[in-house]
Amino acid sequence: MAKEVIITNYKKQHLIVSIEDGKAVEIFLKSPDELEIGDIFIGKVKNIVDNIQAAFVEIMPGVIGYYSLKSNKNHLYAGTERKKLCVGDEILVQVERGGIKTKSFVLTSKIQLQGENIVFLGNQHFIGISKKITSDAVRDSIRELGQGLIGDAHKGIIFRTSAAKVSQEQIVEEYHLFEVYYNNIMSTYKKLTCCSRVYLRPRNWLNYVHVSEGDDVRVVTDLPDIYDSVRELYGVSDRIQYDFYEDPSYPLMKLKSLETLIERVISKRVWLRSGASLVIETTEALTSIDVNTSKAEMHKKDEETFFRINLEAAREICRQIRLRNLSGIIIVDFINLSDREHEEQLLSELAKEARKDPVQVNVIDMTPLGLVEMTRKRTYRPFYEQIREVASYE
Repeated sequence: MAKEVIITNYKKQHLIVSIEDGKAVEIFLKSPDELEIGDIFIGKVKNIVDNIQAAFVEIMPGVIGYYSLKSNKNHLYAGTERKKLCVGDEILVQVERGGIKTKSFVLTSKIQLQGENIVFLGNQHFIGISKKITSDAVRDSIRELGQGLIGDAHKGIIFRTSAAKVSQEQIVEEYHLFEVYYNNIMSTYKKLTCCSRVYLRPRNWLNYVHVSEGDDVRVVTDLPDIYDSVRELYGVSDRIQYDFYEDPSYPLMKLKSLETLIERVISKRVWLRSGASLVIETTEALTSIDVNTSKAEMHKKDEETFFRINLEAAREICRQIRLRNLSGIIIVDFINLSDREHEEQLLSELAKEARKDPVQVNVIDMTPLGLVEMTRKRTYRPFYEQIREVASYE
């Protein structure tokens, strides 16, 4: 798939936009120094709440994460080891999940180092294989390779989808590289001070917009450091091209109409070609999407017209969910249809479009009230939260 990725500055943040077939499908705002999933810190326990079996750990000055005592049985003490975790203890933790809405970053003691083809598990004996690798022969071969690599050691490996397309030598090389990183972390972290960042996960700015192995990508940026990092990471590549934009008289933001795009992404209403519209509203519990006929030409208020509008809405809904990075429970109120076959075709079209999303989306079913239930896996924060945080700093 041909894809264009635009990376520029917007209010002291890196703005990353992915465009497919002329339409924006993903947009992110990232601080150049923002902590990321995968970063590892020496944190200090600030509070322990027994009734929720959790500790709250400060990993950077003023940045406190949630650390489950139920999920993390073996604490990696940076100081004196105890039988029970106490306030004031310093421990090694990794950012497992980003903060969403009012929730803190989620921290873990189960160290993982993510690569292109594998995830190295530092203190867990486990072998995992991507569900997208469906060939039994390939899965057996990969599992045998994993068993040979970890042996009886208290380490593990998860094979990503791309592991099925590269040589075993590449996987072995990647595993041993992460093994060196992990051993270095474990041998040095006790000598570091509180709130030290022990491991900085390498920043690949294209990961935010889900560039997969089969994509042909053109990266356009006006930021010299980003251009240099992409060129260094990918070198001479048949599928990754990169252009440095330098025209001070006409900024990249204006050339690609990115300010207009941002306004549309944070707007509640989305207009469709037919003149119909979507109204997208997010609450603490869920996101609701209402399909309205609005300005659509309604010469005939018949079943076929409503069905056609609903199909158009289904395609745009999936794009908007991905573009805005919405997650959790999503309820869609389509225009009511009386034909059961049309309802089934609509659900089928919605599921087909949802499968294009690199983040897991489930189309559950249509309720007796005619509402379609969907869920989307939580990853990074939704865009409206990202832009709101930027505005609060101004």
